[in-house]
Amino acid sequence: MKKISYILPLLFLLLTTACQVNKQNITDESSANIPPNYEGVYKGTFPCADCPGIESKLTLNKDKTFVYEQTYINEIDGHFTDRGNYTVKDNIVMLQEKNAPVYFLIKDQELLLLDNDLKPAEGALAPYYKLKKQGDFIYPGKYETFYEKEEEYKQTLSISAKGENYQVDFSASKVKGRENCHFSGTAWLENGKLWANISTEENREVLMYIAPTHDNLGVEVFTADFEERFHLMRYCRGGSSLAGDYIKNTITADNIGIVTTSTTIEDILHTIPLTQLHKKIGRGEFADDIYDDYEIWTRNNQHLFTLTPKKAGDSQQKVERVLIQSPFFKTARGIHCNSTYQDIDNAYTITEILPDMEHIIVIVDEINASFSIPKTELPEGWWNDTAKTVNRNKIPADAQIDNFVLWWNQ
Repeated sequence: MKKISYILPLLFLLLTTACQVNKQNITDESSANIPPNYEGVYKGTFPCADCPGIESKLTLNKDKTFVYEQTYINEIDGHFTDRGNYTVKDNIVMLQEKNAPVYFLIKDQELLLLDNDLKPAEGALAPYYKLKKQGDFIYPGKYETFYEKEEEYKQTLSISAKGENYQVDFSASKVKGRENCHFSGTAWLENGKLWANISTEENREVLMYIAPTHDNLGVEVFTADFEERFHLMRYCRGGSSLAGDYIKNTITADNIGIVTTSTTIEDILHTIPLTQLHKKIGRGEFADDIYDDYEIWTRNNQHLFTLTPKKAGDSQQKVERVLIQSPFFKTARGIHCNSTYQDIDNAYTITEILPDMEHIIVIVDEINASFSIPKTELPEGWWNDTAKTVNRNKIPADAQIDNFVLWWNQ
């Protein structure tokens, strides 16, 4: 498999446009026009001809050294790391790689990949050749390894504030009646990552790190030293390991995973790779009801949830509606998009139940949520025509909901 620095000339032969930049200026060590605070971590997913994408992460250090990591999704031995020095001139970063230089144009909180002639891509794929600067990550919360069915094996991680540090607790599904993994310890924040000592030896330190995943939907867990990775298995049975990707998946009245009532669409566009963010046009009951729906997907094409602001065409809008698409996301009381009416009634106080054209809508104010149940699930007599209300005692306990929606910022 070729590294992306080898394939750039071929890619950009098809996707380039004129760019008024003087390439000779790159070697000029003058600091003119260099933007402030450009150092940091930048992430994005580049297009790939024969894989779902190339996850690219570039760290620009203040001492003018860089670390450039690229992972070809779902490819065995598809991870490459380059280290070296970089220079900056006229808003352009040049990485001095072993094989060929790589160029990026510094823009507001992002880097735009350039070809060897210092020209950017154009066309349908052009927006994907960007790396976005990593912002602060909010660690406290509950995480799980992704699963599609509730009965599948899962590992969980809970992170909570503990003074200036953090309490981290790992656990896993039980195997033959016994918990498969368990670790509890204190972690500290350093350079944007959480660190914990997982050594079982009194006079030895083995550092485990917890860092934002490439898509920022959760965290990655591994050891600082690759050769020490087997220490992550000492807390698990049957060949399992604490290592892996964990997605933040709890639903509350004001958040779902990493998304909160304060999140804007612009925040989402900057946080999640475009390969996992699909913008669609949504339509309401009336012809002029048009919405911007932003679908959030995993790197392996599982649809998680859809975010909708109140007004279309305005990325500064906060999220108004969240349509939950995956049962992986659930409330603290276990309610998810595959729950039944009985599940909801047992877990929460139902505020009211209203009919619409094809459904009844179950409203739970405690979590700012509504659940729709198709009328086809209901028996005769579900509607009390005298009282003009839904007969709750006529709703089958096993009636399946077909929509779980959070309503925010109304």
